[in-house]
Amino acid sequence: MNRSMVRFLLAKLLLIEAGLLLVPVSIALYYRESSQVFTALFSTIGILVVLGLLGIISKPKKQRIYAKEGVLIVALCWILWSFFGALPFVFSGQIPNMIDAFFEISSGFTTTGATILNDVSVLSRSLLFWRSFTHLIGGMGVLVFALAIMDNAKNSHLEVMKAEVPGPVFGKVVSKLKNTAQILYILYLAMFALFVIIYYLAGMPLYDSFVIAMGTAGTGGFTVYNDGIAHYHSSLITYLTSVGVLMFGVNFNLYYYLMLRRVKEFFFDEELRAYLLIVVVSTGLITLNTLHLYSGVSQSFEMAFFQVSNIITTTGFGYGNITNWPLFSQYILLMLMAIGGSAGSTAGGLKVMRGVILAKIAKNQFLSTISPHRVLTLHVNQTVIDKDTQHKILKYFVVYVMILLSLMFIISLDADNLMIVTSAVFSCFNNIGPILGTTASFSIFSPFSKLLLSFAMIAGRLEIYPIILLFMKRTWSKR
Repeated sequence: MNRSMVRFLLAKLLLIEAGLLLVPVSIALYYRESSQVFTALFSTIGILVVLGLLGIISKPKKQRIYAKEGVLIVALCWILWSFFGALPFVFSGQIPNMIDAFFEISSGFTTTGATILNDVSVLSRSLLFWRSFTHLIGGMGVLVFALAIMDNAKNSHLEVMKAEVPGPVFGKVVSKLKNTAQILYILYLAMFALFVIIYYLAGMPLYDSFVIAMGTAGTGGFTVYNDGIAHYHSSLITYLTSVGVLMFGVNFNLYYYLMLRRVKEFFFDEELRAYLLIVVVSTGLITLNTLHLYSGVSQSFEMAFFQVSNIITTTGFGYGNITNWPLFSQYILLMLMAIGGSAGSTAGGLKVMRGVILAKIAKNQFLSTISPHRVLTLHVNQTVIDKDTQHKILKYFVVYVMILLSLMFIISLDADNLMIVTSAVFSCFNNIGPILGTTASFSIFSPFSKLLLSFAMIAGRLEIYPIILLFMKRTWSKR
């Protein structure tokens, strides 16, 4: 293992986080916040700068990294960024408990949107902004962001990006990896800026527009007020956020194809069509099932569309109380939690692409039972999915289910309600945010459960393997 290169890159990443913390500093200056907030922010920046400079003093002689180093850098980076990103909350006393603060900022970077706060008004404007700013950073990927701005000599960071970018298959949109990262981030930030303008024109204050747009872009879900999007009392804003999160739940490679006027590849993408079909069917079923709870079809549809779009994209913006919804509708949302958005999007979950491939594997298995000698191939977007990729997806699904069941077994020690335990685990592991069956926050869980769920959020965002490998002895061996 090239440990010196791991140390060197992690140090660079800590310096980048120190630079990003200047954003909430500028917000604190604008709103003339207390000296306690400035002390908390600058103390964190100071710690990051010192550790970062110590780590880059000596440049490694060998700069090549392989899969093992890539996985290690990704896992450690997300844990370290979450730890140090939580320090301003602790130092300022606004979230004095370190485990609570770590949970909150892990939820931010992983774009989960789960919170231990029962009242977000305890946060100053700058730290409320930092909390949502982590959505924007983590949405496309902490390492993808770093790769877009860092030197990439010898293309040595391929393994880093492969370990972080979600989806069953990693693909570059252009030949150079650094250019791929830059293109993806330009698209991402352009869409984010567009939604800041749209929300502002729709009637949101400018500060709110930035916060909600960051939650939309990162499919995260943190808001400015306790009642979430419902605070604005606007159907227009409700529909805008619903459409917005659905757009960010689409594979960003497809938007690049649109830029190149390859319209056919966009609209005929199997994952996109499956994604939109799931949204349409789920919205229709919930609209009909909850019709008796609302004053008309339009209101029922608005609520159903909002919740479906927010859950399948793993955003989780709050809007009203759905604990009174029929169990049928709540179970649909639970299934959407597992499905998640598209591969290569900012959404979490199992990913629609994996669902499509798993469904086709099951179909082929049935067909082979009927016709044992028939040669069957699996195609997605007119491309053959080889047996190796199919086996990897099946293995991932098995590990995914095993971890979900294990987490539910442990978290059940903290709560007696099956829906609360199940949805809490699904919510964190799939990076969604809300708990079904209760209006309470994650403060109802013990410190151990919150720490475990924090790691579940990071593991879910990194698609399991980097976090598991972090705790394996072989990962740390010199060979």
